Amino acid sequence: MITQDDRQFLEAFEKCALGAKCWTHEAHVRIGWLVLQEESSFDLALERIRQGIKRFNSTNNSIGYHETITVAFARIIDSRRIPADSWQIFCQKNQDLFDKSCLSKYYSSKILASVEARQSFVEPDVQPL
Repeated sequence: MITQDDRQFLEAFEKCALGAKCWTHEAHVRIGWLVLQEESSFDLALERIRQGIKRFNSTNNSIGYHETITVAFARIIDSRRIPADSWQIFCQKNQDLFDKSCLSKYYSSKILASVEARQSFVEPDVQPL
């Protein structure tokens, strides 16, 4: 369930109107959740997330895009979301996603730090997503 506040947040992101200080880890997770809620397929949502992050980063002079982290979080969010739930309910049920190190359950630090993982998706080496 997407609220008017959610729509405004997503619109600000897609217009690159969020301040750079607002582009937090939580904001990344929220954008993923919102786009997955809106799109008709995972593939369409993932491409929209990718392009949105890259566009936002380029507007804010950031080179921080990481393909493996983006895809992994999108997969996890998609597997846990219930379309009828609100963002607040999703947050309450999935607090572990707001810890930046939550991917360490799936990936070694060596893999996540690699250039390959930044540029293309790498499957987890600790346990499956």
